[in-house]
Amino acid sequence: MGNVKSNLKSRGILTSSSKKYTKKRNELQQIEQPEQPVQPEEPKEPTYHLSNHGNDDIDRQHFNHFFRKHLFQNNFSAPIEEKLIQGKCKVLDSGCGPGTWLLDLATKYKNSNFFGIDIKPVYPSYIKPKNLEFYEANILNNLPFPDNAFDFVHQEIMALIIKKVEWPRVISELIRVTRPGGFIEIVEYISPDKNGPVMTEMYDTHTKMCLEREIDTSLTPHLDKIILSHPLITNVNKDIKTFIIGPNGGGAGTTILDILLTFNISDIATENISRFLRITKEEYTNKIAKINEELVNTKPELSVCRFWAQKN
Repeated sequence: MGNVKSNLKSRGILTSSSKKYTKKRNELQQIEQPEQPVQPEEPKEPTYHLSNHGNDDIDRQHFNHFFRKHLFQNNFSAPIEEKLIQGKCKVLDSGCGPGTWLLDLATKYKNSNFFGIDIKPVYPSYIKPKNLEFYEANILNNLPFPDNAFDFVHQEIMALIIKKVEWPRVISELIRVTRPGGFIEIVEYISPDKNGPVMTEMYDTHTKMCLEREIDTSLTPHLDKIILSHPLITNVNKDIKTFIIGPNGGGAGTTILDILLTFNISDIATENISRFLRITKEEYTNKIAKINEELVNTKPELSVCRFWAQKN
């Protein structure tokens, strides 16, 4: 992160600094260290149960981006395009993953500047547009940017990552780094309804596993209320697209089914979910295989929602 911080400071983006104090060796030697009793190991906090950074996952995220772009027929719902075309517009993607959304926009709006952050550097380091930069940072900490730095701040598909108690702080940070008159936009899938028994069990399992990590997916449809609770936001807009999962949903339904199945049959997902359900990996794989058969006779509806707001 040292080079990242230096680059951010030189661009006037990063303002914070840190100092370290180290005691001299002879001072440390003079301190008598008492024997410490052996402490029992604390139980490990449940970790994210799905795969997110492997090559297959990166391909899935690329695919997912273009699926959502097709649904909405654009890359965003906030009215920011005119400013992007004019140029000198600064855009941040928080939790950018492989950077697909940013790469798409930076290629189209060459006179604006784009920045992406993610906890793991799975984004491209060299082959990218000149108006795009990536930085390694954790969105659950304070964003490494000053107040009012960006015209548009974007975040998508983080509902399985962010804990219920963390959402207000995350949204507050997105708003803090947005300029007055600028926009924030948060994009999330909303769990489907009208499910058959297999799909119901799959989503119920994810919900329970998320709750073990203090993540409440029932909060997702109501993110507008958290955004609206911020003193610098007076109105939140919702742009929703709903479609049927599976063959009864046409091309969109078949595409999202492929994405969902890829997400759920990775080695990490199979291992973690089968352990949670206390069944073998083979039994879990057989359960997932039944989804295709079920979807011939059911029409579960899945929605994607863009919550966007302008900062006062």
